[in-house]
This record gives sequence, C-alpha cells and structure tokens, in this order.
Amino acid sequence: VHLEIAKDLSIYIHHSISEVYFHLLFGGGFALLIVFLFLRNLRSTFISSLVLPTSIMGTFSLMAYMGFTQNMMTLLALTLAIGLLIDDAIVVQENIMRHLEEGEPSMVAASKATSEIGLAVFATTMSVVAVFVPVAFMKGIVGRFFFQFGITVAFAVMISMFVSFTLDPMLSSRILRNPKENWLFRWSEKILSLLDRIYETILAFALRHIFLTLLLALLSFGGALYLGKFLRKEFIPLEDQSEFNIKVKAPLGSTLAFTKKIFERIEEHLKDKPWVRYTFVTIGADQLQKVYEGEMYVKMVEKDKRTISQEKAMEEVRRFARSIPMGKVTVEIVPRVSGGGMKWADLQVEIRGTDLEILKRISGELRKRLAKIPGYTDLDTNYEEGKPEINILPQKTILADLGLSTMQIGSSVRSGIGGKDIGKYRDRGERYDIGIRFRQEDRRIQDDIAGIWLPSRRKAMVSLETGAKILSGKGPVQINRYNRNRQITVYANLVSHQKVLGEAMEDVRRILEELKMPPGYTYGFAGRGSNMQESFQNLFFALFLAIIVIYMVLASQFESFLHPFTIMLTLPLSIVGAIGALVLTGKTLNIFTMIGIIMLMGLVTKNGILLVDYTNTLRERDGMNSLEALMKAGPVRLRPILMTSLAIIFGMLPVAIGTGAGSESRSPMAIAVIGGLITSTLLTLVVIPVVYLLMDRFSSFLQKKFFSRSN
Repeated sequence: VHLEIAKDLSIYIHHSISEVYFHLLFGGGFALLIVFLFLRNLRSTFISSLVLPTSIMGTFSLMAYMGFTQNMMTLLALTLAIGLLIDDAIVVQENIMRHLEEGEPSMVAASKATSEIGLAVFATTMSVVAVFVPVAFMKGIVGRFFFQFGITVAFAVMISMFVSFTLDPMLSSRILRNPKENWLFRWSEKILSLLDRIYETILAFALRHIFLTLLLALLSFGGALYLGKFLRKEFIPLEDQSEFNIKVKAPLGSTLAFTKKIFERIEEHLKDKPWVRYTFVTIGADQLQKVYEGEMYVKMVEKDKRTISQEKAMEEVRRFARSIPMGKVTVEIVPRVSGGGMKWADLQVEIRGTDLEILKRISGELRKRLAKIPGYTDLDTNYEEGKPEINILPQKTILADLGLSTMQIGSSVRSGIGGKDIGKYRDRGERYDIGIRFRQEDRRIQDDIAGIWLPSRRKAMVSLETGAKILSGKGPVQINRYNRNRQITVYANLVSHQKVLGEAMEDVRRILEELKMPPGYTYGFAGRGSNMQESFQNLFFALFLAIIVIYMVLASQFESFLHPFTIMLTLPLSIVGAIGALVLTGKTLNIFTMIGIIMLMGLVTKNGILLVDYTNTLRERDGMNSLEALMKAGPVRLRPILMTSLAIIFGMLPVAIGTGAGSESRSPMAIAVIGGLITSTLLTLVVIPVVYLLMDRFSSFLQKKFFSRSN
C-alpha cells in the first residue's frame, strides 16, 4: 500500500511566507541604502539600522504573548512597515547629524536634537497607531483577517519609537563624530543643496500665490476622483495558487460509470500538458452522494517552473470542456476561505420568493442575459429538475373508515423503500446494524408501492392503493430556502481581464431592475459578493474612524483645533497618487488596496507633522513670524521628509514588483501606498505651508476682530 497526499494547501502558504521573508530582507536593505545616501555616515546608518532587528524581535515577542502566529498577514504587516520602522530613527538621526554639522559636541547634539524632535516623532507614531487600531477591530471576515495585521503594525511602530528615543540617542552620544568631507559627502551635498535651492524657490512662489497653489491642489484631487471611475473593484484578486478544480455535472440520473467516462476524457486531454503535475478525482462525495456529479483536483507545477499562468490554464480547460456534450463542466479556483453559499463561484446571486416557477423564470432570464455579456463563464444554477418521483396522497375519509392513519402509511413506505434498522449484531468486537427493506426488484415501479399491505384495526390487511392516490411525476432534486422563502442561486465565474466582481454585481443589479421582479421577490449576493459588500462597509467605517482619531491625536499634541486641519489636508492629496498608481498599473480596488489606503492615512500625516511642528518651534523659540518660519522650516525639514518617504517607498518596492506566490494580493497594496506617498510628499511640501499661512492669517483676523470688539 502506497500513501500519498493528494491535496496539500500548506505548500502554497509555505511559498507565500518564503516570498514575504524575501521582501522583508530586501525592503530593509533598500531602506538602509536610502538612509546612507542621505546621512552619508556609516556610523549614523549603523545606529539607524539597529531599529530594524530590535523592533522586529520585540514585535515577535509581543506576537507570541498575544498568541499570534507567523502567517501571511503578520509577516505582510512587518514587510509593509519595514520602511516605517526606520522612520523615527531617521528623523532623530538626521536632526542629531544636523546639530553635529553645526559644531555641537556629540553628547549635546544627541540630547538637544532628540528633545527638539521628540514631540513630532511621538505625534507621527501615534497617528500611525491611531490608523491601525480601528483596522484591527473591524467586524466581519476582513476583521478576522486584519486583526493580527493591525495589532502587529501598532506593536512594531511603538517599539521603533521607543528605540529611537533611547538606544539611538545613547549610541549617537558615544560613537557619532562630525562627518568628514570625502568625495561622497561633497558629491551628495551638491545634489541635496541643489534640491534645497529648488524647493526654496518653489515654496517662495507658492507662498506668494496662495490661491493658485490651492487651485492646483484641488484640480489634482478632482482629477483623482475622475480617475476613480476607471478603477475596477473586487473582493480579493485572483492568485496563482498552482492548483484548480474541475467540476462535472452529468445528466440527472447518470450512473457512476457514465460520470467516470467524462473525467477520463478530461484526463486524456490533460495528461500531455507540461504544466500538469497530477490530478485527483472524486465522484459522489457530496452529502447527497450524487454519482452524476464529481470533482477533479488539478495540481500544477510551481509558478516559476512553467510558462503559462493558472488563469490561462483554466481558460484552456474551459475551451476544451465546450466540446464535451454530455455534461456540464465548470473550472473553479481552490477555495481557501469559505465564502458562503452552497457552491464556490466568483459570482453568486440568490433569487428569493414563494413561487418556484417564477423563481425559475427570473433566474433563467438572468442567466441568459449574463451569458451574452463578455467576461462570464461557467454559468449555472442550483436548481435541478426532472428527478423521477412518486407522490402518495392519503385519502383521509377512507383511511378513517379503514382504521388507518397517515403516519402508518409514511412508516410503512419508509421501511419498505428506504429501509429501517431493527437490531444490532456483534462479531469479534465489531458491531453491525441489522436493517430490512424490500428487495430491489420489489421497489422500482409505482405498482410495487401501490401493492404495499398495511395492517388495519377493522380489516386484517389493506393495500396502500385502497386508502391513497399514487401519482408519478418529476420534481426538483432539492428545494433551497432563505428566511422561509424558496430560493434559486445563479452561479458564474469571471474572466478577470474582462470582468471583475464589482462590475459583475453592477450588471446583475441593472438586469434585475430591467426584469421588474414581482412584489415579494428579492435578490441578494452570496459568497464573495456578500463578503465584498460587508468588507467595504467595514473598511470605509474604519477609514472614517481613523481620520477622527488622527485629528484627536494631533489636536492633543499641538493643543490647537486649526493645526490638525492643516496637517490632515495631506490625506486627500495622498488619494491622488494611490488611485492614479492603481489605474496606471491596471490593479483593482480590493480589501488589500483599501488597507493600503488606510495605511496611507497614518503615513502621510508624518510629513505634515514634521513641517508644522518645526514651524511652531521657530515661532515660539526664535520669535519669527509665520512667513519667516515657513521659509526656514521648509528647507530644514526637506531632507528628513524626503528620507522617510523614500525609505518607506523603497522598503515596499520589492512587494510592489514581486511576482512570487501571493504577489497578486500584496502588490496592489504596496502600489497604492507608494503612489500615495509620492504625490502626498510632493504636494505636502508646497500645499501645507500655504494652508498654514492662510490659516494663521485667518486666525489673526478673527482674533483682532473679536479682540477689538471686546475692547
């Protein structure tokens, strides 16, 4: 006997986690490279790099305490946050290096720079935590997915802040020295000084032309909203898992041998395909043990060892299946998480009502219209009719005269046709049921049932046909119900490059509105459609809650109601790049990209906090007016803002361009974050100072007006 595992879902999980580890290492390397290019000091880069292992090891300890596992979501959280973890250390190190270059001793520079930047770093970290805590406590299936994701990111950034406030200043005071002007320092300084001068010119122009700058920002946001029309929506992207299922439904009443022949024909077609590793067939394995239905599991060779994608392989099988006339063949992905419904399909539409014939007509018309639209395949319903049946209609008056009851009829028919256990038999430690029923030749036709004899209280024996009408007919295999209403479900799979779930749901709504369903008849989505509706509602609520919490954090940190509004203007500016990047790369809006956009809400406020905090410091400490403070704070904070943004962007770059297992889900999230960071960084450096100046003038105007009135 040779035992072999036919289906092992852990293989794909192992490959996905290995890919995430690869991204984690390379993302960290890219982030450190950015730090070195800006700081141009190996000692400073070394100190900054220590935050990565300490934060990750600390996060693993907290994960173990919370009972989390190393899964795709927790490791993805660390991968996306790799550039974020080094952010706090970058800001602290850059400020320490600036004080060192001004001639201060290392001990003084470390202490003064850390205290100077401490409030801003704390505020930026709290804004990120404020974003991910609501994500962690979302409801529904997305909440189950992203609970560990959100808590892991919150853990990691809190630890990185602690390291930046303790380990980094301590090491800086001991080992940092005033950097020597070697060729790398002089070459990079020329480039960075040129960027400073260009930015000063742009900032001065923007501050002189406030309303023109705001108009350009509004046009950018409006353009992003317009691009949103072209952004396709779905629940989860189709991943290349190197496996798929082929389901066969033979004509009702077909034998096991007939169903097996259909699978043998499919096996004959697949056996010479270089991308097929093996197949595994099961027939009649469902609860009803329907031998006219079966499933073939197709295991493909690994993704990097074949030239055809899983999606194209499934399309090839579908084209071949059209040549099989004696059965219905559908090709589906292997589900990893149950999506609800009685069957796995990309699109599941439930038609509900009281009359089965009306439901049959509506579902049939919906199926026909969907078949005419490109992008739909494997259209089917869960309604099967044509199953032979015999109906027994008891005649209650006659039964009363004969001394019989309906229960007696039901019990006798069930025992004779279906069988009944009457005892137990034990042999050699094993126990067996003893059952009785009619022989097969005595329970095949209507006359066999009509001839069943029943014991009567008034006569010795009475035939079943004496007290009941026996009618033959055809009916459905099973009747499904929802909230006590009858229900027929329409199934369809989607060709992803032609149609995604969001577009399919809109098609269904439009078609059913045109059909004008009778009163009392409703429809709803099951499976991925239902999950998508619930998930997007929860994600939008989490996004709204995150914005509220960020405002509360900023208001408490700056002790102002106006400055948080100034900083939070970066939020809509980040949407410009996120939507633009998704549309340009052909990615969809799904639960992963939504998490990326929510993540953006915390990331983009960091730049505004650094700028506004230093502007306030200059005004309070040096007595500058708002315009002078902005003109000085902008160039000083340009380098840390660029450094932190580029560290996050390059830290996520391996995820964005990855092609390994699970990259189809991770890549859109990273692309959305990178696109949003690029536009928000560029626009923040110009728009935030303009809005700050406008708000300051407006606040001064109100104070003078009310103050003069009170006087």
